[in-house]
Amino acid sequence: MLGTAASSAATIPTTAHTANSILRAFQTTTFDSLSSSHHPILGARFHFLSLRSFSNVSTKAMSHSQTLHASNYHPQSSAPGNKQALISLSDKKNLTLLGNGLQELGVYVISICVKCNVHNCFTGGTASALENAGVSVTKVEQLTCFPEMLDGRVKTLHPNIHGGILAIRDQKHHMEVLNEHGIGTFDVVVVNLYPFYDKVTSTGGIDFDDGIENIDIGGPAMIRAAAKNHKDVLVVVDSQDYPALLEFLKGSQDDQQFRRKLAWKAFEHVASYDSAVSEWLWKQTGGDKFPPKLTVPLSLKSSLRYGENPHQKAAFYVDKSLSEVNAGGIATAIQHHGKEMSYNNYLDADAAWNCVSEFRNPTCVIVKHTNPCGVASGDDILEAYRLAVKADPVSAFGGIVAFNIEVDDALAKEIREFRSPTDGETRMFYEIVVAPKYTEKGLEILRGKSKTLRILEAKKNEKGKLSLRQVGGGWLAQDSDDLTPQDIQFNVVSEKKPQDNELRDAEFAWLCVKHVKSNAIVIAKDNRMLGMGSGQPNRLESLRIALRKAGDEVKGAALASDAFFPFAWKDAVEEACESGIGVIAEPGGSIRDGDAVDCCNKYGVSLLFTKGKSSCGRMQANAAAMSCNLLVLPLPMLSGFTASPMAVALSPYSLGDSISVEFTIGDGCTAVLTTQSSTKVYKSLGSKCSEQVLEARIGSGALFVVIPDPVTCFSTARYSQKQVFRVVSDSSLIIVDWFTSGRHESGEKWDFELYRSSNCIFAEGNQPVFLDTVLLEQSSPVDIAESMHEYQVIAMVLIYGPKLKHVQDQVQENVKRLMSQQLQIPSTRLGCCAKTNSDNCLVRPAFIASCSAFGPKGMGVVVRVASTTTEAVYRFLHHQLAGMEPLLGVSPYS
Repeated sequence: MLGTAASSAATIPTTAHTANSILRAFQTTTFDSLSSSHHPILGARFHFLSLRSFSNVSTKAMSHSQTLHASNYHPQSSAPGNKQALISLSDKKNLTLLGNGLQELGVYVISICVKCNVHNCFTGGTASALENAGVSVTKVEQLTCFPEMLDGRVKTLHPNIHGGILAIRDQKHHMEVLNEHGIGTFDVVVVNLYPFYDKVTSTGGIDFDDGIENIDIGGPAMIRAAAKNHKDVLVVVDSQDYPALLEFLKGSQDDQQFRRKLAWKAFEHVASYDSAVSEWLWKQTGGDKFPPKLTVPLSLKSSLRYGENPHQKAAFYVDKSLSEVNAGGIATAIQHHGKEMSYNNYLDADAAWNCVSEFRNPTCVIVKHTNPCGVASGDDILEAYRLAVKADPVSAFGGIVAFNIEVDDALAKEIREFRSPTDGETRMFYEIVVAPKYTEKGLEILRGKSKTLRILEAKKNEKGKLSLRQVGGGWLAQDSDDLTPQDIQFNVVSEKKPQDNELRDAEFAWLCVKHVKSNAIVIAKDNRMLGMGSGQPNRLESLRIALRKAGDEVKGAALASDAFFPFAWKDAVEEACESGIGVIAEPGGSIRDGDAVDCCNKYGVSLLFTKGKSSCGRMQANAAAMSCNLLVLPLPMLSGFTASPMAVALSPYSLGDSISVEFTIGDGCTAVLTTQSSTKVYKSLGSKCSEQVLEARIGSGALFVVIPDPVTCFSTARYSQKQVFRVVSDSSLIIVDWFTSGRHESGEKWDFELYRSSNCIFAEGNQPVFLDTVLLEQSSPVDIAESMHEYQVIAMVLIYGPKLKHVQDQVQENVKRLMSQQLQIPSTRLGCCAKTNSDNCLVRPAFIASCSAFGPKGMGVVVRVASTTTEAVYRFLHHQLAGMEPLLGVSPYS
């Protein structure tokens, strides 16, 4: 398509049909004496583009009438010795090396000016930087004959760019298409991307619009195109690869493995970039912490000598997620001295650093095989170090020692010179020392202890991160366990209350046991660990190991268990009590928690449960006052209108448990009693019956709201509940009492032996206001399942008192309207069909309700409900009790 003019210049005449603004700018331009050394692309490119940019003028007619001067060879040829490189860089590190190296090899350089439109975050472009280095450059606008547009959003998305990258050189028809359109090929593409990661993680952050503008579009497209066609195009995204690239171009042989490695690196670069964009955008949506798809970009930090065992290969990767950019911990620790870290070193150092970071006071932690074997806190860090070693000097030898304060020369000298308590002669040996900081003198002393001692300086871990753990074929994700000393609030469930020093010991032991492998037991006293048992298949063995290590110092110490005790008598709890333990801290939640309480009461030991946020006793907070006289307790009790509710826990019932609770709701107070899930009644032994008795006194102007989830009785269970409420003339009360047919998933349907529930309201002078009992017993002439037909849930809602008149009126109106609508629905559209011998099936509604008034002057309303589903009752309760929100600050059953 290009001709050579007889004269040294050619002029393009103006035409009235020109629509392209760029073409119009060149239609009157004269190109004088163009040569291969003076923008060799301009003559050919502009001639070609002008041919296909005229509207309504045929290419054939123009090519016959007009020619531009061009050099004798096409500069965009892929012939040997005539290569082209496309360069677009935001990070211009080593650019001079690259540019000069390419120029020396005779490679033509096409440059794309990379700049950021947000706050001028880059100064100058790639072309300017290359020209300043003395490299001859052709700008991409001269190649595309099209300016960048939309504030730089569209710049390289052009066939002249991507055609030259993607064309397969040994495909004849590909090259014919390029020749037809005057497009040359690129042999090298060097691109890196807008620094999105740095921008969105910068101090102070970045607003949403600026974040969007920092998302690169053209760069990833060019990288992906070049990587896809890596057989013909060398793609480079890392400045560290520039020397290797130049060496490769000097050679005469083509190495496809080298090309594939660069292509892999290119796709990895783009994937990591997209991962950062995806993570950032997900956070902008306010989405859940656990997204539907989770991408974790990992960057290789080091290859390790071996893995957990010598026959396993291993490597260490650093998490490059946005959430980890400021994260502390072992991954970002600085190693000042010693041998390279091993696989097990990383695990142990991480465990030690996580544990020591828990404590506020100066603390030393010694870890062996990820378990803390010595922990001590105190104002004197030297003494704390000695006590930590003393806890288990045999295990401490060869371990990892961590501190949460700076290591100075005094502490470093103590670490270097301290002798083992086992013989008083052997110097303690450690694999690693970890601390947040070191003095120069301290570092010097530690370096002299051993050539192999690894000295790590670590930043404190960030909170609120995801914790990931691999299982076969998948990953488990959870919130990181960020429990702090301020979060530890014990619920005293024993008769003996702990002293202040015992509570401090329990808190210390609880922080330690968090970092011990289950089954975990820690015994502590005076801010130091005396002994610990870990990793045993049963809690009793872990206890015995901890007791043996604690020795005679166990008397009056605190014991912490990382999970509840499944048994108490003649088991771990009783052995701990008999050994002289003064206080036991555990989560609670066993069906035999009552045994643990009784055992501790027998031996005079304090028992603390960590579920719940306050101990038994009288509470007064703003407008709430309650007392719990007897607590053998799941019902969390929340005091209305308070920022710090009182929480009480009742365990599920089994084997004939008996629970009795008394409440006093003070004058003008509001209290709410609810549950976290259904109250489960397990199997009963023989004629034994699980019982709950609740008695509440409701003061003048007070409001008591009892809104539990349903009772679910398991097969053969026997359950009896009695609730007594004593009111005065202006007391107010809401009671929800309901139960289900049993565990449907286990095939149980009204399969329990006995269910009895009584609700009684007495006014002053023991005057009865409301007496109600529900009794279901299998010994009746008709079994329970038959009498209940298809209904699976029975409920009662009682609303009483002057504060609740508006709720009563609304509920009565709602129930009346609901049942009127039900009766108007044709029978074929109603609920379940009860089986009869008749051809006409008796159809019952899926949900029925009734409402009636009671008490003096109709001060109370009782609603009774039967339903085929639990969900329908939940919806009903939520709707009917919505009027309570102004009084409680939240709508029940929401």
